[in-house]
Amino acid sequence: MNVSHRVRLEKIHSKIDKMSGSPLCGVEPTDFQAAATAAAAAAAAATRANSSSDRDEWSVGECGFMDPEVQRTMRSGSAAEDITQYPLRGWLDVTNEFYSACKELLPGELAQDMMFGLFEAMSAIEIMDPKMDVGMGFDKSDLPPPSFEVAIKMGVIKLDDLTPTELIGIFDALFSCVVSWLEGNSMDQVLFTCLYLHAPAKIKDKALRVFCTAVRNLIVVIKSIILIAGVNEEEDFQLYGNSALLSAEKAHPGNIFGYLKEVEDELVRKCKQLTSPEDLMSVVHRLRFMRHLFQVIYQVEQMAAHDSAVDTMSEIYKNLNVASELLPLIRKTIDRGTQPVEGSEAPNPIGFSTRIHDRSQPPSFPRSIKIRDRPASFQFLEEMISRFKYACKVTRNKDYFSALNFFIEYSKKSGQCILSRSVLQSLFNANLRLVHGRMPMKLFLRHSVQAFNSPPVLSAKNSVSADPKVQQQLENFFRYCISLNTFTMFIRICGFNRARQRDKLGRLIENFDAIQVDAARLDSFMNQLANERAMEGNELHATALKHSTHFSTWVLYNCFRAMLIYLMSGFELELYAVHEFLYIYWYPYEFLVGFLVSALTRTENILLAQEEYAEHLSKIQANGGSASKNRKAAKPRKNKKLQRPYRCEIVFYHALLSLCGGMYKAMGALTKDGRVRLPMATFDNEEVRYNRRFRPFGSLTSPPPVSYQEFKSIRDHMMLASVEDLYSVAAKHFDQARNILENIQNPDQEVLDLLQIARTNFVVMNVLARGHQKDVKRQPEFDFSKHSYFPIIKLK
Repeated sequence: MNVSHRVRLEKIHSKIDKMSGSPLCGVEPTDFQAAATAAAAAAAAATRANSSSDRDEWSVGECGFMDPEVQRTMRSGSAAEDITQYPLRGWLDVTNEFYSACKELLPGELAQDMMFGLFEAMSAIEIMDPKMDVGMGFDKSDLPPPSFEVAIKMGVIKLDDLTPTELIGIFDALFSCVVSWLEGNSMDQVLFTCLYLHAPAKIKDKALRVFCTAVRNLIVVIKSIILIAGVNEEEDFQLYGNSALLSAEKAHPGNIFGYLKEVEDELVRKCKQLTSPEDLMSVVHRLRFMRHLFQVIYQVEQMAAHDSAVDTMSEIYKNLNVASELLPLIRKTIDRGTQPVEGSEAPNPIGFSTRIHDRSQPPSFPRSIKIRDRPASFQFLEEMISRFKYACKVTRNKDYFSALNFFIEYSKKSGQCILSRSVLQSLFNANLRLVHGRMPMKLFLRHSVQAFNSPPVLSAKNSVSADPKVQQQLENFFRYCISLNTFTMFIRICGFNRARQRDKLGRLIENFDAIQVDAARLDSFMNQLANERAMEGNELHATALKHSTHFSTWVLYNCFRAMLIYLMSGFELELYAVHEFLYIYWYPYEFLVGFLVSALTRTENILLAQEEYAEHLSKIQANGGSASKNRKAAKPRKNKKLQRPYRCEIVFYHALLSLCGGMYKAMGALTKDGRVRLPMATFDNEEVRYNRRFRPFGSLTSPPPVSYQEFKSIRDHMMLASVEDLYSVAAKHFDQARNILENIQNPDQEVLDLLQIARTNFVVMNVLARGHQKDVKRQPEFDFSKHSYFPIIKLK
């Protein structure tokens, strides 16, 4: 801070001191920080003086009012005045003095305080400025928006005798508001613009009263699910709104189903008495859909709150099926309800006031809230119900390997729907302690290791599993995994939005190093114990204990997957510049994908060795012992199918390896050919960018970090080849990927997309290798529309 600026700030402080009548302790501070500290000390001294006279008074620093009586009244919550009205006392007008003090600041200068620096200034709101304060958006000629009571007196809304057309319009508008809320908008600016939601108990029309009560309870239940799941961020969902309007209704959420069912039955009986009951049946369909949707969400919330098992899953699935069958009927009858007025922001002409909460909002930037139209809202609900159905399948995953695959796949399909992601978390791990509501996480991880590579020490049939030393080491290892929370957080991170996943994975990867060390220690202990048993002559125990790296392989495999997702998600989020593609594809090609293939291949080899050992034991038992002499020896099975549970994953990773190799060689050729725009050397430092991209991997001991110098030497060696040779090598890699992907049986959509990418890039590389557009040095287009990680290279 320069001297002139400090002098101006001191003048401002001196004028403020004169206004408040409390000089800064009679000492002139030397800088702004000292001035702020002195001001705080003076305020604290004044507060102590006031509090000594009356113990019941609230301090000025706590409540911000000058009058002690106002302080007590406001703190006790007994104030009858409207907080939007100008208070009768408790304020000191400092407008003129403030303007006079501000004249000391030049344009562009800011007054800095301990609690108000440049960062806060960038996000500050200029109160009462129409361009910045949403509450100043009214013109002087505008009438204030009516509240629920005022709207009743003015005759703006009806409480009874609503026609089916009006009910359909209100119900559809409320569904649109719920969808807009789930998309991240404030509930005050979308849901509670409906005046009927402010006081459902005062509505005389039974169908509307029950529906609005259901919506009010639905808000509370959805908030509870999202809070318990804990996978929301501020850009996903706004949890908080007008707390007064969210107070619990007299109706318990568990009774809502009965109320909705009762209204449905009454309307169905009325329909039987009408000659044209189509409009009334449309109302019934919406009430029935709300009942089944509410029941699904309520049951999910109960599973999260009461550790329920999978007993209610069939009931949830049945309600989802009924809800999905009702949606086509509802979408056909959207036109039967009242429609929004053209040019109006209200989703329905009856019962909505879009700006009723503007004055109750804190000062914020004006934001135009666009409520979804009705066809798009029901399309959203239909897709959300389909995601709920898919989420119910998570209970079929009994081990960590399959559960993690399911969460990764679900994350790609769920999009930005926070409720769908939260429901999946609640169905899988309701309260962070139990998986599927019945299995402790420690037992789940133990079972997952056994399902992954079947260590003999985890088999109850193996006699060595009863060894106290072995049991103690296993208990310590799995307790350590739970205490670090790494594996639980990996699954939970898959529930966040795609942008936040990358940020959280970067921190998660660092935690794997400690678990790797503990897993290696456990494997070393098992091998050491095997040697001791062998020396004692107990070959059976020694063979069962002696294994390569069961636990280390399991930990490393999950670490490699987290690293691959972190690195490749940068393409999906468009974080990488084109000239960075070279070393981004180089790392999976040279290290990461190869590590994954090696881990899975090693696991299959371990399973095959254990299978052969089990056959050997069965032969010994069949041929030995007096009781087995009269028993016929078991015949070896012909054409026995060996255990290869990870063959599909290994083949897929081989295809990814070839694709990464093709892109790495292609980027090297394009760079050497002058077809990639490079940053200016004056403003570029490739080593800094490289270290930043791979920073989360630097703390790991396995795989060891690769320095920039190592990458540079490998790249320089590759660049010694001619451009034509590099294009040809890239074409061979894409051809290998194409051959692998074509041989995959029953390919899914991702495999088909990768196959198209490999075929197209193979052709492009061959064309460039033959000298096509040799004199034209245009940067090609990298089209990621088919796949998030691998682009189609298009020549311009």
